[in-house]
Amino acid sequence: METLCRLFNVPFESYVQQDNPLSFREVDFYVLSADKKKLRTEVKLMGKGNPESADAIFAREPAIFLADKLSNKNKEQADNLGVQWIELRTDNGYKRFLEVLRALNVPHSEFDEDINERLDKILTEIYGE
Repeated sequence: METLCRLFNVPFESYVQQDNPLSFREVDFYVLSADKKKLRTEVKLMGKGNPESADAIFAREPAIFLADKLSNKNKEQADNLGVQWIELRTDNGYKRFLEVLRALNVPHSEFDEDINERLDKILTEIYGE
């Protein structure tokens, strides 16, 4: 999530991985809207044969659901619940994050650079050389 946020220039102060309310289980990530609303974000890397991981859409009521793979049924269910989803395994799946940012009024800017060069730079920033 941090990589996606950096890719689309979401300001650092608009995403966090901490400060869970006492009433909630631990949350993978929060993205903050322009009006500072905390948007619960679940990240699931389900792999083959683990479709029940998408149950987090229903159990945890996130605003954003990021997965490597989602079935058409998962996408339909998320849409019906008003959950914004991103499926990374599809060609250019990361680009759907831009739609999510727009829909949820999260500060960002368009990404128009070479993806590989930009990812190398982001990963170096996050993890060092």
